[in-house]
Amino acid sequence: FLISFLSSLIVFLLLLLFLKNSIFSYVVENKIDAYNKAHFSQLVLKNYKLKGLQTVCVDSILVLLPNDTFCVVENLSVRFNLFKSIIRNLSIKELQCNNLKLKIQKTDSLDSFSLLFKLKKNYTTDVDSVNKKPFYQKRANAIFNVLFNLLPEQATLKNIEISLKRKDKLPVRLTIPFISVQKYLLKMPIILSDNNIQQLFNLVGFINPSENQLFLKIANRYNEKEYLPGFSDIQLKTHFNTSFFSIRKDYDDGKVFLYGIGKIENLFIQQPSLSYQAIHFDHLQLNYRVMIDENSIILDSASKITFNKLSFRPFIKYLAYPRKVLTLKLNEPLIDAEKFFVSLPKGLFPNTSTIKAKGQLSYRLFFELDFQQIDSLKLESELISKGLYISSYGDIPISKLDSDFVHVVYEKGVPVDQIWISYANPNFVPLEKISPYLRNALLCTEDGAFYWHRGFIPEAFREAMIENIKRKRFARGGSTITMQLVKNLFLNRYKVISRKLEEMLIVWLIENSRLITKDRMFELYLNIIEFGPGVYGIGKGSHYYFNKKPIELNLAEAIFIASIVPKPKYFMSSFDSTGTLKPQVKNFLRFVAQKMLTKQMITEAEYQSFIPEVELKGQAKEKVIDRDKK
Repeated sequence: FLISFLSSLIVFLLLLLFLKNSIFSYVVENKIDAYNKAHFSQLVLKNYKLKGLQTVCVDSILVLLPNDTFCVVENLSVRFNLFKSIIRNLSIKELQCNNLKLKIQKTDSLDSFSLLFKLKKNYTTDVDSVNKKPFYQKRANAIFNVLFNLLPEQATLKNIEISLKRKDKLPVRLTIPFISVQKYLLKMPIILSDNNIQQLFNLVGFINPSENQLFLKIANRYNEKEYLPGFSDIQLKTHFNTSFFSIRKDYDDGKVFLYGIGKIENLFIQQPSLSYQAIHFDHLQLNYRVMIDENSIILDSASKITFNKLSFRPFIKYLAYPRKVLTLKLNEPLIDAEKFFVSLPKGLFPNTSTIKAKGQLSYRLFFELDFQQIDSLKLESELISKGLYISSYGDIPISKLDSDFVHVVYEKGVPVDQIWISYANPNFVPLEKISPYLRNALLCTEDGAFYWHRGFIPEAFREAMIENIKRKRFARGGSTITMQLVKNLFLNRYKVISRKLEEMLIVWLIENSRLITKDRMFELYLNIIEFGPGVYGIGKGSHYYFNKKPIELNLAEAIFIASIVPKPKYFMSSFDSTGTLKPQVKNFLRFVAQKMLTKQMITEAEYQSFIPEVELKGQAKEKVIDRDKK
């Protein structure tokens, strides 16, 4: 019997060896066919075979997307750990590959990764789920299973090229001459390039498949004076010395949990529209805990972000189904004031990073945006001082605002005028010598709650944010008079995005320090803002338009001047070829007058006698006449 059994076993094994490639081809073809029937992406294998019982060789692998090729792999050889693959999960012992090309496109009509995972309608019982549910946990689990379960102990990959094509942007290439894995120790050089610029990084790492852990360290080897490849069109430069990243993955109750650290030392960022100075972080670190379920990705409040000497714990959630909702929460009850100001990056806060302070601050933020109901946006933000004492305001002369000083006006970084802020200056107009009509008109058009708020109007911020999101650009600022004063006094030299951050901080300092009154703020505002092309201060402004002193302005003239404050250089657009106010401008003047009546800033008799017409008499009249001659 034993001899008969052994003979049968030998025959079976010989038959198996003889037919192994036929069986292997049959299994592979069925798997490929099943994948291709279910997915929009298509998988093609050319000239594949099984060597022995544990090595697979493939001449080429193609992953095709509609009208494009996503991935090409050539000369692939994979040797499996047969024993581990049989008793546990599939295990790769060694991998060799000579060429790998990956093309990622992100345009209005094409998103490579979305198409890669997208299923055809016929292969689900819930069409809506396919079209809307992102199945984030399945995607994340699939990616990490490949990383941790299929990672070979030994590997050599050569000639890897990943290209990224974005809408209206330079294409970016990631070239990796080789990837070496020896007992899960990873080494690779990385060349990042576009058509003109090339930068080099060195990456080393260690992967622990049994613990689902990954550790990476990247050293920067390029010149920080060069632009970041793919971003030279926006003049972006960035540089760091070293960065470290770790990740550990758990899977529990249908959810993926990711834990780890991301750390960058000496990060440098420079971009002209972001900041006029380089932004520098000595130390930037994220200790994160991320939960990924079927429909959402959450960075929970156990995570901690540290930059320089400041730390905070954010909560961020992106829900993709059944509605797309982004939620951000931040609650920091105790912030050391000294560490706060010392930690401010000088490039983002050039004037306030030198402030010396003691005491504590408290900050709370709640932001929620439903992308299908943008008007329902929720925004709550509050910064509170607790025993705050400022010994030095650094480069901001806030303490001088209640005395005489010289204000320099800049346009495009060039000084164009000087205003002597002093009652001794005949062009400086005290608040009480400015027409109440103008003061009240400006309060109606610019900041109706100026005398009651603390520098900010949360609802105005919320409405501005809603409009900016709808228009997909910065179209409205939600600025108060205090914010406009700060912008013109301290930050008018450079028009960069970071200016808004510092503007809000300086406004908070002025309003909370109570060093000057609201009347003084309003007086400074009226004497420094632009009222026409190169015309600064209401003293010059009232003469420019009407050859009058500010106290002599009538109701229509006052409302007209208030109406052009948002765009003073373009005041001529308010007039037609005859020098008469355009109908839409007249309607606006009527609207403001009605608002002033409602707020009891003018009487019923003044409103009834109001005529929305003005007669230019100053230099402005000559400008309009010269325009019409052309």
